[in-house]
Amino acid sequence: MAEKTKDRSPSFPFIPLDEAIKRLQAFEQTFGRHPAPAAKVGLAWGMKESSSQAFQTLAALRSFGLVRYEGSAKDRAAFLTDDARTYLRAQQESVKSEVLKKLALEPTQVKKFWLVWGADRPPDPVCLDDLVLKHAFTDSAARNFLKVYDTTIAFAGLSDSDTVIEPSDDEEAEAPPAQDVKVGDLVQIEIGGAFQLVEPKRIRAIQEHDGQDWVFIEGSETGFEMSQIVLQEPAAAAKVPPRLALEVEPPRTLAPSGVPDGWSEETLIDDEGDEIKIRYRGKASVDRYEFIRDYLSFKIGRLKPKTAKADNDGQQG
Repeated sequence: MAEKTKDRSPSFPFIPLDEAIKRLQAFEQTFGRHPAPAAKVGLAWGMKESSSQAFQTLAALRSFGLVRYEGSAKDRAAFLTDDARTYLRAQQESVKSEVLKKLALEPTQVKKFWLVWGADRPPDPVCLDDLVLKHAFTDSAARNFLKVYDTTIAFAGLSDSDTVIEPSDDEEAEAPPAQDVKVGDLVQIEIGGAFQLVEPKRIRAIQEHDGQDWVFIEGSETGFEMSQIVLQEPAAAAKVPPRLALEVEPPRTLAPSGVPDGWSEETLIDDEGDEIKIRYRGKASVDRYEFIRDYLSFKIGRLKPKTAKADNDGQQG
């Protein structure tokens, strides 16, 4: 079966720091000192409560270190971080300035390229080639990242004299919140503080591999780590028909790459540079390729305009 896949670029906030600060101020005005239910954060920005735009905005604030999560699944809530409170409460501009410099380098990708480029980065063509050819960005994502990078660095007032404090070896990273999701739940994929899906998808299978749970969503064969899953709506709340459990494909033994054991996968590149994947069980053979050829010929015939066939029928009559 042929499956067209979309490239996934490294994650970065979709808005720069100055916009994130504006969203932070609106967040604080709406919820004050109270925790905000993750499913309700859109209220602060005039967005639909559970919309992808609202969750993306929340993810951007988290990426800049302005909010943190507590709880899991439907009980997840967003809290202002100490840095966010300091920025909002500080009266001295010097204090606010120091906080902004720290926040600007919270996103992984911004910090990574700050260490390489600094404040006076190379020209756009050089940076775009670096991002696309060496760091797996798509062209559009690379251009967007440069806008976020430039605006964030300028807003924070960072200069080449500002140093980056690396965490010590014994400093433990914050553990991801525990998840409680099941087949049929509507979820988002969060990587590096940013959501990866245009719209949430349902879980079709959960498979244990090497002691770790991997989640598989509808429309994709790729397995995602449980820590990357953010519940948007439980299956029961969405009134999923009981027969859904019967329609879900039984879990298969999958490697983290997403290719099931005993299967083979080939990748084709079309004229637009997009990937087309062909996956089949077993190994390649003449019979298998002939079957694929015949199937594609059948599909091509179905897609061709029917006028040619009608003309032929008319001539025979």
